[in-house]
Amino acid sequence: MKWSAITAGALGLAGSVLAQTDSTPFVDAETGITFQSYTSTDGPTYRLALPGDATGDKAYDVIIQVVAPIELGWAGWAWGGAMLYDPLTLVWHDGDKVQFSSREATGYYVPGPYADAKYTVLKGTGVNATHFKFTALCTGCAAWSDFDGNPWILNGAGDSNFAYAFSATPVEEPANPDTGFSIHDTVGRWIHDLGGARSDKFADWLHIAAMAPARKSKAHQPAPPSRTLILDNGAYTIKAGYVADDVVDVPRVIPNCIARDRNKKVYVASDLEKCTDFSEIAFRRPVEKGFIVNWEAEKDIWEHEFFDDKAPQPCDPSETRLLLAEPSNSLPTLQTHCDQMVFEEFGFASYYRGIGPTFNAYHDVQGILRTPRDSETVAQLPAEILLLIDTGYSHTTITPLIQGRPIHPAIRRLDVGGKLLTNYLTRLLSLRHYDMRNETYIVNEMKEAACYISLDFKGDLERSWKGTRGERREDYLSGAGIAKDYVLPDFHTRSKGIVRDFDPVQTSAARKLAAAATSEDVLTLRNERFSVPELLFHPSDIGIQQPGIADLVMQSLHTLPVGLWPGLLCNIVVVGGNVLFDGFVERLQKEIVQRAPDDCFVRVARPVDPITSTWAGGASLARHEHVEKLAVTKQEYEEFGAGWVARKFAAGLES
Repeated sequence: MKWSAITAGALGLAGSVLAQTDSTPFVDAETGITFQSYTSTDGPTYRLALPGDATGDKAYDVIIQVVAPIELGWAGWAWGGAMLYDPLTLVWHDGDKVQFSSREATGYYVPGPYADAKYTVLKGTGVNATHFKFTALCTGCAAWSDFDGNPWILNGAGDSNFAYAFSATPVEEPANPDTGFSIHDTVGRWIHDLGGARSDKFADWLHIAAMAPARKSKAHQPAPPSRTLILDNGAYTIKAGYVADDVVDVPRVIPNCIARDRNKKVYVASDLEKCTDFSEIAFRRPVEKGFIVNWEAEKDIWEHEFFDDKAPQPCDPSETRLLLAEPSNSLPTLQTHCDQMVFEEFGFASYYRGIGPTFNAYHDVQGILRTPRDSETVAQLPAEILLLIDTGYSHTTITPLIQGRPIHPAIRRLDVGGKLLTNYLTRLLSLRHYDMRNETYIVNEMKEAACYISLDFKGDLERSWKGTRGERREDYLSGAGIAKDYVLPDFHTRSKGIVRDFDPVQTSAARKLAAAATSEDVLTLRNERFSVPELLFHPSDIGIQQPGIADLVMQSLHTLPVGLWPGLLCNIVVVGGNVLFDGFVERLQKEIVQRAPDDCFVRVARPVDPITSTWAGGASLARHEHVEKLAVTKQEYEEFGAGWVARKFAAGLES
């Protein structure tokens, strides 16, 4: 994938060396066609034959022929004489076969497929010891739409500028028409005599040359699988379930870990619910920072849950499509490894790996935001415009979406998630109360049960302050509605901790005696309850040099046209485990309102179940027509390779 701005500039012919500006008649001995032919001084030959009535008034077909030395990796023909927004014909050989591709460049990157030019391979196409030759009828090479959408037709009665490019570097996947290819070695242009290429014998030539069979189309694709497995493979839990026709499962929330308790007993994924003592339990998690980095462990978990004889959700991958959610900006190496595991290790029949936030665009977003509307209004899927904030175990991301497509330059990531909050709370408790460094599971439950997002952080901090030495502050002694007692589990009489109101009547000594009598270990949580989740809004409190969520939202918006701001700000949806903190939605809306322009209306909402929201969006996508365009079959993977799959997934709905 090395076609760059240099290519566009060169084929735009800014500063390139001009080829000779003439073409001459040439009779092809194999077909009898009389072409107007141009041979570059560097090797390839480009030939053209037109109908006798070809003009610039209406579109017409052409017969083209490209002849190139066998040593070349590829040869290209730019029909408008420039790179951008012109049809491109790309030709190369794959051993004893000639391959071709219709392309168009709309920017400074590898030209994408161009569907408006159709080629019929003719007699005279082949490879010999020294050259490869491509002869074809092209419908759509002589007429196209320019950048502004205006029709452009080559004047068949006059002259025309054409451009060529070629490279000695072979294309990446010679058998694949959609292959990537390297930047050119040489470029040039010439002026072709189109009037001289016209002939009244065009139809006769076409009849004679058409006796050769056209290149075979792609192999017949099998029918799409009737069942789809949707996996939101999170760092803390996997959300998994099936969609078959119109039947949608209730997703299972599966711990994404392999755990070992202090008795050395091992629990894989959902087996964790059988554990009766979580004290000093150790975890092995295959996902770090949101990315699957340990496929050995992940494979064990998937096999236990889906492929073993006693799997809770048995799956036959050969008859199943997999929809897998991944985080934004994953490394290509990790993505390729994932694709290999899906097709080569598990053997799924069909597969789509998409950015998790995009799945949420297939919800009824206006229903989540409680937008007033008629009862008969049908939800638009995917949502026209959406700002999705996903704050989970590993990190938090802000993703603007237009028609279900993520705007990649505007995606922002905050390296604060549930794991960091739990670790920070563990540190605070270990300093102030008991040593909890080996009890992260218990601390995580405590965080989920007792912590909240403060709507008045400075006020709550003042009310929960003990005061200076010897000072007896009434708010501190009474708890001020902030302090809570957390009774730790003992895994004999209590398997989970209990949050209860702080009792200011009991003295500290009396409480200790009462706890000893009832065998209770009690922690009093004060400012820990709100100072820990405050890191989502002010990560600099513990030295993390990143903006908080509200600031990242504005950073994301500032990369986009101002005209999109109102639509995004009034369609903010939050998902992930951290949004379950009491006060999260209210605080986020308050923070964004303070930063957004006064004329923008800000709406923030969370789905009924923010944990499974991404999975539910994936289930909706599995029933949407887009999935057929996005998914890749195992047959395509084997035919075109991992590179093609990666490019298709990266292109998304633009492919």
